[in-house]
Amino acid sequence: MRDKKTIKRDILGKFRAQHAEKNDWLTLHWLELVYLKKLTADEKKVFRKAVKELISLGLVENVEGPSLNLRLTEKGENLIYSSEPQKAGREAGPNRAMFEFTGSEV
Repeated sequence: MRDKKTIKRDILGKFRAQHAEKNDWLTLHWLELVYLKKLTADEKKVFRKAVKELISLGLVENVEGPSLNLRLTEKGENLIYSSEPQKAGREAGPNRAMFEFTGSEV
């Protein structure tokens, strides 16, 4: 069974795999048509709690629309790329995130 931490890591990992930046959304319908279909009924309950935590932490925002979708925030972008010295031509330096995404944070 997937726990809350694993689900949050999966969601943030999907953003990272898409090379998402601030205000980018998850691939259209990915949450509903791909990810949620793999979860059991109990895991779906945990999923809802995991999404609420990601939103309350300010890592993602819920996008209003016909289907469930999430948008990456600047804080979320900083977290998922904090272990990389450079991203898309952006130099690492004094403005680099003060934490590293290891998966244990969420």
